[in-house]
Amino acid sequence: MSKPKNWPDGFPYLKAPLHDRSLTPTHIQALKSKPSPSSDIPIIPSASTTTPCNLVKIQPISNPSHPANGQCGLFAAQNLAPGSFILAYLGRVHSGTASSTESDYDLWLDREMDAAVDAASQGNEGRYVNDFRGVGDRANAEFRTVWCERWGEFCVGVWVLGGGKKKKGIGIKKGEEILVSYGKGFWGERQTEEYEYEYQEEQGEDRKAEENK
Repeated sequence: MSKPKNWPDGFPYLKAPLHDRSLTPTHIQALKSKPSPSSDIPIIPSASTTTPCNLVKIQPISNPSHPANGQCGLFAAQNLAPGSFILAYLGRVHSGTASSTESDYDLWLDREMDAAVDAASQGNEGRYVNDFRGVGDRANAEFRTVWCERWGEFCVGVWVLGGGKKKKGIGIKKGEEILVSYGKGFWGERQTEEYEYEYQEEQGEDRKAEENK
C-alpha cells in the first residue's frame, strides 16, 4: 500500500522530507548534522518511520460539534503508550523567511536552524492532527524536534504526551483522535482573521444596501 486509507486523490503523499529552494547550504548542513550523544534530541530508528504509518489511521469527521466537522482527523490504530513516538510530520522543509502566514500546516522545525516544515500542499498522515480545543479536555500528543535515521536529518515528530519523570498521561487508546495544542498564538491569529472576514462581509452588505436604495 503506497498511500494510507482515506488519503485524498491527487494530493502528494510524502515518504521523505521535501527540501524547498529557500534552503541554503548552511540550512542543509544544519539539518543533516547528527546531534551528539549528549544531546537531548531523540534519535528515531528507521524502523519507526516506515510509510504509511501503521500506528495511525485517517478518518473522516462527521460530528457537528467538532471544529473540523466535514474534514478528517488522525486516530490511533492501536493503543499508544505515554511518551512514545508516533510518526514524523513530513512536508516542505523551508527557511523561516519562506514561511506562509496563510498556512495552517506550517510548523517550526528549529528556530536556531531557521528551518520550518509546511504540509499545506504535500505531506503525510501528520498533517491530519487536529487541535484539542473544542474536541477534548486537553491535548494527548505534542510536536517535538527529532533526528530521523531513515532520512539522516532533523524532523518534526508527533509524540504521545506523558511518560516523563512525573509519569503524566495515560497514553492514547485505539480509536481515539490524536490531538495537539497549536498554541495561543495560532488561535489568536485565527480569531483575528475571522473578525476581519466578518467585518469585510458586513462592509460588503452595507455597500450593497446603499446601492439598492
